[in-house]
Amino acid sequence: MDDNLNLIIDRARPNTEITLPAGEFEGPFVISKPLKIIGATTTIWAKKSPALEIRSAGVKLVNIRAELTESSPEDAVIRTEFPCDVKNVEILGAVSGFGKEDGFFDVPRTIQLGEFLPEEENSFKMTVNVPDKTEIQCDMRNVVFEPRTLSRGRNEITVKVSGISAQTYLYTEVLFKTGFIRRIYLFGKPSVIAERAVNKRVYEAPERDYSTMKNAGVLPKAESEVKSDVVSMSDKADLSLEALVLTRGMRVPLTKYLGTKFTVFFSCKEMPREMDIDPYIFLLDENGKALADSSLVFFGNERSENGEAVYSQKDGHVEIDLAKIDYRVKKITLAYSIYAGGEAMNFSMVKNPRVSLWTDRERVSFVMNELSDVTTAVSFEFYVYKGEWKISAIGAGYRDGMARLCESCGIEVEE
Repeated sequence: MDDNLNLIIDRARPNTEITLPAGEFEGPFVISKPLKIIGATTTIWAKKSPALEIRSAGVKLVNIRAELTESSPEDAVIRTEFPCDVKNVEILGAVSGFGKEDGFFDVPRTIQLGEFLPEEENSFKMTVNVPDKTEIQCDMRNVVFEPRTLSRGRNEITVKVSGISAQTYLYTEVLFKTGFIRRIYLFGKPSVIAERAVNKRVYEAPERDYSTMKNAGVLPKAESEVKSDVVSMSDKADLSLEALVLTRGMRVPLTKYLGTKFTVFFSCKEMPREMDIDPYIFLLDENGKALADSSLVFFGNERSENGEAVYSQKDGHVEIDLAKIDYRVKKITLAYSIYAGGEAMNFSMVKNPRVSLWTDRERVSFVMNELSDVTTAVSFEFYVYKGEWKISAIGAGYRDGMARLCESCGIEVEE
């Protein structure tokens, strides 16, 4: 299937159903005819609002993710001029033209609980604003949200965490469901020296006057500036930022969170004892090709020529120093491959494979939960765009191992 979404939409006959290919596609895109558009793990993104604009009645969107990467949280990721049906549509950003859905969604992208007492019940408080009736879904049995159904406007929520052992780092996804789906991430660290949390305040939404809001149109601005965890609000590096959790397809400025030197760690909650997973770092030119065979850094070549990428044999971590980068290098691909464990091994056997980027502490993380029977997975791409280094969360892989990836990067391997 053609992977040009504009062509797919333009060629479709009115009042028909089309299925979009899987993958991530940069917009904006415009739909100007009645269509039922079904995604297949399809992400539509744009740097500025909107990523998707609907200029026709009779449009229905199904199984699509839409996000803005460099806009205010109040900017519309989907804008419509006509009634539009949506089903299982996940958004990062606001919407416009969907009635009450156009209202404010003041829930942080990440919720940091901090340290709490293991095994015991801990409670946390947060105040949020939601645009319409909202259902909260969290599949982790140790975490309970009360209430789980929110009404339009301002809501007080209690988050109860219990039965977490001291050896477990709390990380879970939480879905806030209105007509759309919004995904947030909950973190916490049990510690035997911490006090039991009792109604600890973790988030306070700004005050909003819902009585003056219209059911459609442009969103009014908040009375005061509110700190947002939406990425790329500024090019200025800010080491005071909380750790950023990326999801597949997200693209963010690198130096804002990491500066020019950082360390990469791989971890997971569970994998077969006999499995061995190793990192592979490709230094690539503007055409996505390796400068030389030595541009691949791994356990067989622990250091690139200029020292911009270094593999640690001790624990398998990787160090990246962009200050030492060869001027010809425009992209760095970071992949992980199953090196040992037999032909039957693949990433479907790895629970919560997590790649973390550290400076003085963890700054960026990405859990590659969408991998299946692949044996090699690309986690991140670091690339130059208009003179600035960016991070792209990939989370996709190859069933036929490293050979395919090496071949695509212009490196010959022995079969």
